[in-house]
Amino acid sequence: MYKTLSLAIVSSMLIGCSSTTALKYFDKSEVEAKAMQYTKKADVIINKEQKVLLWGTYLNNTDIKEFESKDEVFVTSIYFVDSATQDINENNYFFKLNEQKPKSIEELSINDERFKDILSKNTWGKYYLVKFEKVKNSYNLTLSLNDKNSNSAKLEFEK
Repeated sequence: MYKTLSLAIVSSMLIGCSSTTALKYFDKSEVEAKAMQYTKKADVIINKEQKVLLWGTYLNNTDIKEFESKDEVFVTSIYFVDSATQDINENNYFFKLNEQKPKSIEELSINDERFKDILSKNTWGKYYLVKFEKVKNSYNLTLSLNDKNSNSAKLEFEK
């Protein structure tokens, strides 16, 4: 009984004195860690097959000074699975946020210094900085990637 009790006490002391911050053990920057919290993934599925992979990071919630904006701003990564081109326009896809069209879409280079800690170094897809007018009457944001045939991938974010 004393062995069990002493083992329990020693175990409790070791567990109680350990760090409670999981991010401490990862070799990532604070920007990357904050951005990862607001990154989501969705797929366009056609005939039970994955056709497009979409990752999106909502920059407004990251509390990173460099990304402060009056607009709703997202960094997205898109990969078209069986396509000769990875261009969003050539594949006839477009973005919407709560059914609004984007204010601007800027293709990003994988080496873009502004987003070096956010971009996942996905060399086979393309990155875009997508800006929308500020959504005023809702805290729920739905970023969607759509095509002309009503196929879509949707990412749900909260302000």
